Amino acid sequence: MFFDIIIFRSFLVIGIFWLLIALWLDPSRDRHRTIVVVFTLLFGFRYLIWRLFATVIPFNGTFTEELWVVIVYLSEVLAFSEILIFLLIMSRVNERHLEADFYQNDILRYPSVDVFIPTYNEGLDVLEKTIIGAQHLDYPDFKVWVLDDGKRQWLKEFCEKNHVGYLIRPDNLHAKAGNLNNGLKHTSAELFAIFDADFVPARNFLKRTVGFFTHNDDIGLVQTPQHFYNRDPIQTNLYLDKLLPDEQRLFFDAMAPCRDRWNAAFCCGSCSIIRRTAIDKIGGIPTSSITEDLLTTLCLLTVKYRTVYLNEKLSHGLSADSLKGYFIQRGRWCRGGIQCFFVPEGPLRAKGLSLLQRVLFAPYSWLIQPLTRFMMLLIPIVYLWTGFSPLHITSTEELISYQFSMFLAFLLAIYWLAKNKYVPIISTAINVFGMFRLLPVVISSLIKPFGVPFRVTPKGSGSSSGVDWYVLYASGTVALLTLIGLIINIVPEHRIIPYMDFFPYVLFWSCLNIVILCLCCLICFDAPRKRKEERFSINEKSILAGYPVTIQDMSLSGCKVTHSEKHRIIEHGCEYQFRIPDITEPVTVLVKNSNNESIVLLFEKVSEQQHQEMIAKLFTGRYDNEIHETGFFSKIVMTLFHRAFGKELK
Repeated sequence: MFFDIIIFRSFLVIGIFWLLIALWLDPSRDRHRTIVVVFTLLFGFRYLIWRLFATVIPFNGTFTEELWVVIVYLSEVLAFSEILIFLLIMSRVNERHLEADFYQNDILRYPSVDVFIPTYNEGLDVLEKTIIGAQHLDYPDFKVWVLDDGKRQWLKEFCEKNHVGYLIRPDNLHAKAGNLNNGLKHTSAELFAIFDADFVPARNFLKRTVGFFTHNDDIGLVQTPQHFYNRDPIQTNLYLDKLLPDEQRLFFDAMAPCRDRWNAAFCCGSCSIIRRTAIDKIGGIPTSSITEDLLTTLCLLTVKYRTVYLNEKLSHGLSADSLKGYFIQRGRWCRGGIQCFFVPEGPLRAKGLSLLQRVLFAPYSWLIQPLTRFMMLLIPIVYLWTGFSPLHITSTEELISYQFSMFLAFLLAIYWLAKNKYVPIISTAINVFGMFRLLPVVISSLIKPFGVPFRVTPKGSGSSSGVDWYVLYASGTVALLTLIGLIINIVPEHRIIPYMDFFPYVLFWSCLNIVILCLCCLICFDAPRKRKEERFSINEKSILAGYPVTIQDMSLSGCKVTHSEKHRIIEHGCEYQFRIPDITEPVTVLVKNSNNESIVLLFEKVSEQQHQEMIAKLFTGRYDNEIHETGFFSKIVMTLFHRAFGKELK
């Protein structure tokens, strides 16, 4: 009876709040978000206080056992501090759509804009989309500049042919930051936009953003979200590319608008536009860290310029499309974030920042997340192989009441605040997967934060696929240690654990870790990319061989059309002249295959003008093929089941 009462009380409170009160709350209202955050944090503080006084302070073991209990508790405090800051950020939100509408409709003037495309080793298959797309910006006064640190003659000729500015410098000092500073030295527009070599701006990018500068003299930078027209390796390798949003949607769609509400929006390196006089005031793009974007934001704040975030899809680009590129990118972000702790412009030492801004800009997550994810895997193993308990257990009832209720409160709050961008098991598996690679980067960066050269993320033709054997072996080893530990302690004559009170809890914890580690193993295998070019759903009408068709999807290399003329079958290998909306001249197409409902066409003999018109059509903002919210959980589970057995869900 006591067991039922102590557990029922905590879960009853959560149930009443989420089933009766939260139904009337609106995530777009700050006050309602604050109510959810405060309610959730009460369960967190309740748990930490109980853990300290009921399961840590009662010292009754050896020094080693007590030290382990304290270490585990401190790791929980670290994890809670990260969640605390996350919930603080998420307690308020700022959407600037109406503000952008007003500025666009009440444009005072059109300031000149330089559009910078910094590049080093990207191929033409990546660069041409960005360059051609930038040329099609709907704005009266701008110039596109390619900043080539690769010093490639073919790129210079391509820029000259397409009437695009081309700049190089004698050295590659300070990597991207130095490249941008060189671009600023040779240009003079009032504003400058930055697009990485693999990001294509939408036609209305400038018209949606320049009004913030003309109406507000104190705005130094406007950042827009990064969206992607391809699938990242997590989505692809788990075969969840039709159900799971890309990994960065949680930050760009949910967290970044909330950071903006706290005056803590920051430059993300691409898809941003900046006031030149503001950069001049801070002496150019900072070069003391490889994360020049974060330092640029901090320097602007110290001279009283605001940085704002406009949460609108105004560009899209290539996400890292292989595990190699994924970890090069994350490793660079991690090392650059840690470097910010050591430089004068960083959040701890920069002058003029508020205490809250120092907290919100400190890249604490790069330190805390890998460590706490590692502890999550280590604690059950230590218990199963040494018998060292992570806490002095009071009763199973109290453990469930305090810890499980806290976890439930956190999961419900994150799901509600983050707009369905978070899937508990899968999101945890992604973080654990990254931990195996990032924890060594954290350790090496703390020992030697500087001296590692800037590495460009390989994408497009420069990327490669394969198997991440390091993470595969690490995940498999940890899973095997956990599983063997469970088996040993289930057999009485081989049992290591002296007391079994905590074993049911560790059994559940270990099984959960094994599931997560199995997901990590699945991610380790780069799935083959079936197409070189990404397809976009366009659903537009046309005529093929004299009868109406609908262009269902299209890429730069071909398209798929559907029709209702079931009695008319087009033979394979036939060529036709095919009219595509927005393409000036008909395109020669080759029938690859066909049936009673659809026809797959390959583009043949495409002229340069047609190719560039296709780029402008597909990549400058009209079409969207990404996943913005999670699919149904049951579909995700079924897809993972089929993935584990080598089959893809149809």
